[in-house]
Amino acid sequence: MNFKEIAALLGVNLPSDFRELADGYPTFEIDDFLRIPLPNPGRERDFVGGIFRELEVLRDLEEAEMSEGYVVHPDPGGLIPWSESLSGDVFYWRVSSMNPDDWPVVVNSRSHEWWEFSGGAVAFLVGLVDGSIERKGLPANVLGSDPKVRVYVT
Repeated sequence: MNFKEIAALLGVNLPSDFRELADGYPTFEIDDFLRIPLPNPGRERDFVGGIFRELEVLRDLEEAEMSEGYVVHPDPGGLIPWSESLSGDVFYWRVSSMNPDDWPVVVNSRSHEWWEFSGGAVAFLVGLVDGSIERKGLPANVLGSDPKVRVYVT
């Protein structure tokens, strides 16, 4: 995986837990609810292109004053999308410091409830599966204790 190319295109490095996840797994989906798109070797530009498309949607929300004060990367403190549900929930990092491992996860639920989780992407996924984090605005009946995982190999 060429994370240097991704960082050059985005202007920031991605958090180390996400890079480790991407080094070990392809894009996957949990319980037909949550999709985690991960970059494929040699297709880093496609991966970043998906991020930029989602940033355009976020920019529209920001301009319509529907982003609860959150802004779009590369603005200071801007959001970068890293995952989405199949129901319209979007999961971002808030670029809150120079160290990407310090970035909180920001959730924009389909019910337009925005909230933050102070851990990284992997800790967020674990918390959703084991029920240790509150699911504000997310369906309560997804990502149970025995989730089914579907892997997408391209």
